[in-house]
Amino acid sequence: MKKQKNTNLLFGIALLSGLLIHIFFLFIIPYFHDETHYATVPFRIMNGDSLIQHEWHLTQFASLFSYLPVRIWNFIKGSADGMFIFLRCVYLLIHTTVAVAIYRCFKEYGKWAVLASMMFYVQITYRIQAISYQSMFVVFLLLFTLCLLSIYKKQSVISYVLAGICFGCCCVCNPLFCLAFVIYLIGCAIWTKRQDIIESILNRKASRTEKKGKKLTKRQKREQKQQLFENFPNIEEYTCFFNKEAILRFSGGILIIAVIALVFFFSTGGTIDSVFNNIENLLGSSEYDIASNPGSSKLGQTFEYFSTANLGMPWILPIIFIALLFDKKRRNNTHRFAYLTATVIWSILFIFAILISAEFKLFAISLPFFVFSTICYLLTEKKNKTLFYCMTMPCLIAAVIHYLAADTHLAAIGVVLAVANVAGVFYTMDLWKETRIAKENDSETTDGKEKYGLSRKIIAVVFCLQMLFYGIFYMYAQVPIQDATKATTGPYSGLYMSKEQYEHYNKLINDLDYIKSISRKDDPVLLATYENWMYLHVDRPMATYTTWYRGSLDVDLLKAYYKENPEKRPKYIYIESPNFNSQAIKYTMDLVDEMFDFTRQDLSSGVLLTVKR
Repeated sequence: MKKQKNTNLLFGIALLSGLLIHIFFLFIIPYFHDETHYATVPFRIMNGDSLIQHEWHLTQFASLFSYLPVRIWNFIKGSADGMFIFLRCVYLLIHTTVAVAIYRCFKEYGKWAVLASMMFYVQITYRIQAISYQSMFVVFLLLFTLCLLSIYKKQSVISYVLAGICFGCCCVCNPLFCLAFVIYLIGCAIWTKRQDIIESILNRKASRTEKKGKKLTKRQKREQKQQLFENFPNIEEYTCFFNKEAILRFSGGILIIAVIALVFFFSTGGTIDSVFNNIENLLGSSEYDIASNPGSSKLGQTFEYFSTANLGMPWILPIIFIALLFDKKRRNNTHRFAYLTATVIWSILFIFAILISAEFKLFAISLPFFVFSTICYLLTEKKNKTLFYCMTMPCLIAAVIHYLAADTHLAAIGVVLAVANVAGVFYTMDLWKETRIAKENDSETTDGKEKYGLSRKIIAVVFCLQMLFYGIFYMYAQVPIQDATKATTGPYSGLYMSKEQYEHYNKLINDLDYIKSISRKDDPVLLATYENWMYLHVDRPMATYTTWYRGSLDVDLLKAYYKENPEKRPKYIYIESPNFNSQAIKYTMDLVDEMFDFTRQDLSSGVLLTVKR
């Protein structure tokens, strides 16, 4: 009891320290147009737009989770002023709650549960604390795996339903994740037919034996059957996941989320016709371009990233894993030491290569520990297979699906591997304990004992290295801005900016206030800018297919959008000058010249075009 109290105290101190750090950086993290986009979707719904019909960005479905916070703030404040600091606080509350859930789920492991919780707490946010499709996918994926562990331990109805709810929420954030349910059903079919599969394997073996002139006795057949079952130890333990009751309960949870999502869709003006009419527009959005981006392109990216992970030498990681899998003496102290040392050397080289590279890959902060913890799992004699099946395996499936669906490339894999690293902490724990026991009981040479000690030191070094990499080099590689100024108006009210950012921000606010003063509440406005927070401040109907522009407005999509939604043709078009490069400005001007008749007016930070109707 005293030990548990000490662990609870340690966790409380660690969580409070992490929370204070998050709160500190909450006010100085640079703003990104990604973060602001996630707030514009629920905001436009509140102003009468409907999903799919008026918004063509594929991440719009995650607005199911951001809609309520945006609505609450708008109700309290009456405007978007200070909205982003509020949304960051809401996300931080969600993030902290999940960290607590991890600790409570694994608290019997003591200090290791604290490490697992903090591993999640410091690595997930990726310097953008927003309620987005990606952050919510990670949250619900983690909760889903914790529910699977609960099912294995308790098999209670509520655990099945909650697992289904969390799975359904993942599908809302990434609709392609529905494929995981298909994989699950296939697994159930194989599981229920496993007896027939084993009999088929045995019959083929017997047939080959008989061809050689031999005949198996019943006892030999029974021994072969028993040997096949031994390849799947404790197979009956996992029947709780693969039966009709499990499927029904799990599906019930998914159905709850499906009903909520449909009610949200239809209550905000969505229609069945809009879904069928805009499928092509959704798939051809400038963000993803799924319609024209072939699978071969993804495959090419995959090989490129694989080369990056292997430091340009594709044989490094494969040779470590292949040697380990075929090494029958891999649990020998000398062999363990060799594999751990090789992995640590690779991790250090990889981290330095990423730090000095021109393009920082987001997945990098999760990959070193994921590789290391996987090596630990394979080197451990008594593996925690339950944790592997309930947490690591779903994360691996999710990583592949999320990578195929999202345009964030390796960042999509990175955030999912960060969830898998929670399980990796306990794989590391298992090897740590085995090396300690081996060191105490080993009757081999003194040199062998020293290698056990070195293996434990290597594990400790990797933990420190990984947390250092997360905390200093990436997650919190930001110092307070010199001469920082606090914004006092607009959506970024309450956040600190550099002097240049602050001056530009206020100029844009002044331009938007001018547009508001000359326009009516129902006049559609098109903003040709990366600063999509401007839509929140101008508070007018959004005359655009999405507020997220990768490079510039897509002329074909814009024409299709106005054809589908003629009432969205803009009354005012604002082209921001400083941030839009000259080529983008020229392109936009050519576009509006082609589509509209207008009068031009120069403002402090852009050009205002009033469309003649």
